[in-house]
Amino acid sequence: MDFSFDISTLQWTLFELSLLAVAVAAVAFIARVLPLRRRMRASESVPEPESYENAAVIVYSNDEAADLDVMLPQVLAQDYPAGFEVIVVNEGDSPAVRETVSTLQITHRNLYLTATPDGARNLSRKKLAITLGIKATRQPVVVLTTAAARIPSDRWLRGIMRHFTPDGSVEVVLGYAAPDPYEDSSLGARTRSFDSVAEAAAWVSPAISRHPWRGIEHNIAYRRELFFNNKGFSRHLNLRHGDDDIFISEIARRDNTVVDLSPDTFVEVPGANSHRAFKLRSARRRFTERFIRRRPRFVGAIGFGAYFMAPLLALVGALLSPMNGFGWACTATVIVLWVMAGMLWRPAMNVLHGRRLFLTLPALAFTRPVRQTWRNVRGVLFHGKRYTWE
Repeated sequence: MDFSFDISTLQWTLFELSLLAVAVAAVAFIARVLPLRRRMRASESVPEPESYENAAVIVYSNDEAADLDVMLPQVLAQDYPAGFEVIVVNEGDSPAVRETVSTLQITHRNLYLTATPDGARNLSRKKLAITLGIKATRQPVVVLTTAAARIPSDRWLRGIMRHFTPDGSVEVVLGYAAPDPYEDSSLGARTRSFDSVAEAAAWVSPAISRHPWRGIEHNIAYRRELFFNNKGFSRHLNLRHGDDDIFISEIARRDNTVVDLSPDTFVEVPGANSHRAFKLRSARRRFTERFIRRRPRFVGAIGFGAYFMAPLLALVGALLSPMNGFGWACTATVIVLWVMAGMLWRPAMNVLHGRRLFLTLPALAFTRPVRQTWRNVRGVLFHGKRYTWE
């Protein structure tokens, strides 16, 4: 077969489509990734207000005395210039949790404990626990986290609260939380790390662009008054979960929400990316997200879809005539752009605390639509406890 630069109409069409897909993927990825680094720098440079508002840190626990023994001292040791109290809300009565909190209460008079009634039925016990914690305080701002979280910085509370200025324009602050990317060494750790960052970018980037629609349960703050004006979780009390996505989509608006990605406000969550934890979290997210109206996630879906199609279209065109020089040149161009698109995700992996991937990034981004499709199917077939009566 002779080498030729002739190209058929079909090949030309395939290459045009592949190059168009590359352009679409590049634009989508840039729109998803670039705001992250800009916001991290912007978060670090936010000036401190002249005075801070008092705050209440609500720590949700599900009988996690050992975790509380580690994280409560981190919260109580916060370098915060105003008054703050820490309220642990546990699901049901737990002697171990009561003992842990009682020990710390000896030296910390701003630490309190409450619990949900053991007989509570047909409503989300987690949402009930958070509601009890918010009702138990009179502070104007509540900062929500969990017993599973770890607070690396003693300026975490200061970093979150500096956005709540006296004019009241900011009512919601969305912080970020993630596990140590290298604690997970089991099979598929790199894939889970990339997918976790991609899922995080799907809500962090829109929120930065003033289209907030969810947060992360370990690091959220909002005004107490806003919670009650929204009637709390009343619209979805029949769902076990949704306190950090359905509820945030209800109260967060383009003019009242801020995203903070500074290192001081970062929260670490050990074990969150283990195979079991990641699988369960993905299935829960797929279920609760169907109840959210405002979901500006199509940019990421289009980007990954175009990224998936670009090399396939080019390779099909090249295989129609293996000795066609124009076809192979276009294929080489697409592959180069494919790798460049992978490079775009490296800053996102750094900002959102993922693994420092490079050579595997293009392949992980290319295969993500397949994994997402499977997770969507698994989410539909998910038989875990989703409603409160299950």
